[in-house]
Amino acid sequence: MKQIKFILISLSSILIFSCEAYLDKVEDSGITKDEVFSNYTTFLGHLDYAYKGLFDYHLSSQNTAISTVSDQFQCPSTTAWQDYAQYVNTGLYDNKAGAFEVGWSSGNGYGQAATFYNAMAALRVVNRCIEEAEVSPILTAGQQKEITGQSYFLRAYYHFELIKRYGGMPWIDRVFEADEDLDLPKESYEFITQKIVEDCERAIELLPASRSGFTFGRATATAAYMLKSTALLYDMSPTMNAVNGYSLSYNQTKALEVAKAAAETIAFAEKNGFSLHNGSTIDDYSNIFYSREDIVSTESIFFRLSKGFVGWGGTLKQLYVPRSFGVNSNRYTLATQNLVDMFETTNGLAIEDDPSYDPQNPYKNRDPRLTYSVLYHGAEHGLDEKGKKRIIDFSIDKGGNRNANGIDYNGAGEDLKSGYYMRKFLPKTANNWAQDGDYFMNWTYMRLTQAYLDFAEAANEAVGPTGQVEGSDLTALEAINIVRARVGMPEVNAVYTSDKEIFRTRIWNERSVELNGEFQRWWDMRRWHIAHLSAQKSIKGVKVVRDNNTGEETFETIDVVGARRVFDEKHYWYPWPRDMIFMLENFEQNPGW
Repeated sequence: MKQIKFILISLSSILIFSCEAYLDKVEDSGITKDEVFSNYTTFLGHLDYAYKGLFDYHLSSQNTAISTVSDQFQCPSTTAWQDYAQYVNTGLYDNKAGAFEVGWSSGNGYGQAATFYNAMAALRVVNRCIEEAEVSPILTAGQQKEITGQSYFLRAYYHFELIKRYGGMPWIDRVFEADEDLDLPKESYEFITQKIVEDCERAIELLPASRSGFTFGRATATAAYMLKSTALLYDMSPTMNAVNGYSLSYNQTKALEVAKAAAETIAFAEKNGFSLHNGSTIDDYSNIFYSREDIVSTESIFFRLSKGFVGWGGTLKQLYVPRSFGVNSNRYTLATQNLVDMFETTNGLAIEDDPSYDPQNPYKNRDPRLTYSVLYHGAEHGLDEKGKKRIIDFSIDKGGNRNANGIDYNGAGEDLKSGYYMRKFLPKTANNWAQDGDYFMNWTYMRLTQAYLDFAEAANEAVGPTGQVEGSDLTALEAINIVRARVGMPEVNAVYTSDKEIFRTRIWNERSVELNGEFQRWWDMRRWHIAHLSAQKSIKGVKVVRDNNTGEETFETIDVVGARRVFDEKHYWYPWPRDMIFMLENFEQNPGW
């Protein structure tokens, strides 16, 4: 087994050498490994290396926004072979080791590697910190709490990142040495979830509720509360419930426990200064995601803290700014009709249920979050190069005159056109004439709004739309209405609240609307077990035809050519690296791979 173990380690630095780069640099400076753990500052510096594994989903070298792996957004290029979205959307999860998200190699290095590599590297760091802190003679009681509390949280966090992708796995709670047998059997998804919960509960006891100053951005008890409740929500969801050996449906027995955990998260967060951000205007709502003044919003519970402003030259220019805004050869991000159709009317009805909805005037009287999230034909967005209001024009001339097409249709080049751009991460000054990227844009993994949505989903399964959850003043319906109220939407229409099955569809829709573009829809489709259905695999757009003589416009829903998703049953779980599976006897590959 020695040769096998060495190859396994060298493939992805899974268990042993992945964090040594930090210590190697220390040694190059004349500091030994023992000295790292003999000083609180260097001890904490080693723990901070685990935070480097938090993947930045605004990373420009991804070449396309992470949200393009769901049905809500689309990369406008089908020729960018290096884009990880091409591997995911075509079902080729095991096609390239260095691909972001579904790969497993070091890629561009720790922190910019695939989640698999980042998580395994970070797990070794935190386990080393726990082991050293427990026996350290130099740490004060407060310092030991900081080290172990953050380490327990991060150990839980990285295990959750792995199991929601790969399913059951070994629980990695110690530092493995090179001469150990690493042919470890899988534990169940349910077992690992309980271990995650245990680590979160340890972290809650040890960590402060919030942070400021030089520790801002590190783990908190509030983040541990939310990770616990989110992990439990996933565990009770249909796909996970089935892999745990139960039915392909929500686990009703677990639902009440999840609702209580989410209620505890909300109560603890709000008690300790977190609050839902005002969303009454587009500028207010956008401050949840980027701001000139605030590093993160009041509802950001756990996030990746980047250095300074996002800047014009990388993230904004590559991932979010359309080519018709003066940038060439970038990937940017198209919204889809799939997403647009999710936004209700201001009557609180789905568009298919509202007789006042006019498909030839499709953006009138819609949920404000449609305007906040999507740039559609006729929407206003900042100023153009002449200082005039920039109006999105995706129209096609009825007479076939290409020169009379809208600026945003022709400006997209020959790449895929859905008739929409993403707006959620696109500041008004992000264009080639202003070139202004002076915004804090730190990716948020957990925010308070999601806790309300988590609670509503679990409470509805446990006690229905209006049932009371013990220990909470909220009902599932009230939680959803709170989320809607802050953007000016009416309460959920009574036609959707008669039973939990009907209300479930609106909870799912509310979640998909509120969290669009935040890499939540991908996981929700998978845990709800709907990603394989045709509605999620067929990507729609809009065709706007304009008679430039009369000004009359017609709107037609279209299939976005070349954008159909490939998703079969096997895709609900990512494949473990094939070379690793080939070398191990006890560790089984996920079904279908």
